[in-house]
Amino acid sequence: MQSDFQEVFLVIFSSIFLLVLLVGFIVIMLILNQKGRQAQAQELRLMKERYEQELLRSQLEIQENVFGHLSQEIHDNIGQSLTFVALSLLTVPVENNSEAHEYIEESRKALQKAITELRDLSRSLHTDRVTEIGLANSVHFELERLKRTNLYETSANFADIRNLLDHQTEIILFRIVQEMLNNIVKHAKASKVDVKLSHQTDIIVLEIKDNGVGFEPDVLFADQEQRKGLGLMNIQKRASLIGGTFHINSAKNSGTAIRITIPVNKQSFHEHNQESEI
Repeated sequence: MQSDFQEVFLVIFSSIFLLVLLVGFIVIMLILNQKGRQAQAQELRLMKERYEQELLRSQLEIQENVFGHLSQEIHDNIGQSLTFVALSLLTVPVENNSEAHEYIEESRKALQKAITELRDLSRSLHTDRVTEIGLANSVHFELERLKRTNLYETSANFADIRNLLDHQTEIILFRIVQEMLNNIVKHAKASKVDVKLSHQTDIIVLEIKDNGVGFEPDVLFADQEQRKGLGLMNIQKRASLIGGTFHINSAKNSGTAIRITIPVNKQSFHEHNQESEI
């Protein structure tokens, strides 16, 4: 009797032990499977981010090449042709006090203004120009172009950030500024634009404010068409490409403030992106 009881107990104990092992094995496999799925999802996300960054880098390189070509065409062909026409008007044989002289003088002034605008446009498109004069001077140049329209009051406060950013980062940041100013001109209905470029320990902060009509960021980003129209998605992606953060503070009838923060460059643009691909 005692022996039978021990055998039954041993069988029950063995069964329970095996059942616990089986359950433990199943639980471990489920955990490992879940971790595997998470790792796979993370890898897919990283692959997608790497692909998008590589695509954006290619687009930016193509864009800069196109800008450079356009800049050269404007300078070499259109600008020179207009200059020739302006000079030709000076040699037209008309009396100084005649009505024709007034028309010619007005035409010459209009041509000279167009030549100046084209020259400024050529400079703003040329990548080497940004590298030569630096980010702060390039942004100041864009603000002066805006101010000359007599539609905007502009102010600027630029810290000395020379040698804190590599050339590629400066170029991308400058294109971001151009995109922001373009958005203000197209959509903000503003009369004042303030730009601030500051250096805080190990970060560079770019802030652009306007007194325009403003908008609701959450609603705007939920609307794909409007987001593409304003170019905010491009700004956000470009900021991300150089390791920066992008923040919007805006409300209807209260203007807009856009803040971009990027780390002080301790490595080149290409090194930064090579690390993101590891």
